[in-house]
Amino acid sequence: MQDYTNYTPEDFAQDDDFIQWVKSPEIERETFWQNWQETYPFKRNDIELARQLVLLTRHLPEPNVSGEEIRAMKSEVFRKIEELETPEETGFRQLPVWRWASAAAVTGVLLLAGWYMFLYQSGNSPVYQEMVSKASEEYKLIEIENSDHSPKLINLPDGSSVLLKKGSRLSYPNHFKKELREIYLTGEGFFEVAKDPERPFYVFANEMVTKVLGTSFTVKAYSEDKQVFVKVKTGKVSVFQSGTAEGKENFNTKELRGLVLNPNQEATFEEGKVVAGKQQDKKQDTATDPQIQDMMFEYEEVTVGEIFAQLEKAYRIRIVYDKTVMEKCPVTASLTDEPLSSKLSLICKAVRSDYEISNGEVIIRGRGCD
Repeated sequence: MQDYTNYTPEDFAQDDDFIQWVKSPEIERETFWQNWQETYPFKRNDIELARQLVLLTRHLPEPNVSGEEIRAMKSEVFRKIEELETPEETGFRQLPVWRWASAAAVTGVLLLAGWYMFLYQSGNSPVYQEMVSKASEEYKLIEIENSDHSPKLINLPDGSSVLLKKGSRLSYPNHFKKELREIYLTGEGFFEVAKDPERPFYVFANEMVTKVLGTSFTVKAYSEDKQVFVKVKTGKVSVFQSGTAEGKENFNTKELRGLVLNPNQEATFEEGKVVAGKQQDKKQDTATDPQIQDMMFEYEEVTVGEIFAQLEKAYRIRIVYDKTVMEKCPVTASLTDEPLSSKLSLICKAVRSDYEISNGEVIIRGRGCD
């Protein structure tokens, strides 16, 4: 059972069960929420504000404003509502009905902010939700959201890895099919895909599909942006529009068709068109996650300690190992085109070790090179 006691009105207004209760209350949900308010009467004000926000979004069109404008409107809404409250109206007393009417009428920005919370908050875009809803009929999906400032490392079932940027969501099956690998993104992520020519890897982001066989690339597809951006670091990828006859044909072949991008090339998708960008010089890289996008994992007699330090910085993950037996071990390897799991496996093989990932840390055990 979800712990709602620390929820803000904004949190309630984004909770699926709460939204269903407000829009089409069933007996079971109605009983739960009424009993919950009786148990926690000090949350009634928050419940009522969240309920009004949900109701106000039912017939609103999608706002034609930028993400920055929406965030500013959202902040302004809650500031104005706080001004309407007085110390005597907080605590265990329920805010009078006229206050809610006043809050709703303070400014039309309240409507846009409520609409924002359902469509845009935390990457909750309608296109993404539609894709995930359809995919969930076929797969048991795992969804990861990153609300932290730092990128979040996600290791996929096939050994691929993703660095998910702040404000992004990623959904993927708990087990990939034998013939293909499909994931769904809203926001931004840097992908390192395990090589498997017989099983293409697809990233669905808004209305664009990125298809690869094994490579590294960035996809940027925030819900409030009109463009989808793809940039390749290594290997080749193809990009094409989903839902079209040509897109279906590109999807169903194991070959890379559509607009094919090579290393350091980029493309954008906007208004139903995929447009190739200029090939960028690595020294002038403008990728959305330059920390790892710029890194080359090429080693010639480099110590394990230096390699692990670079991996920690690139993947935002802590690596624990016995420095006394391993830190000075030299390694020669070309790992730029490998996902994190392959990098770790090859390094460990070179220093006669094994690794496991536990609680967000990489733990390495072995004899080292002595």
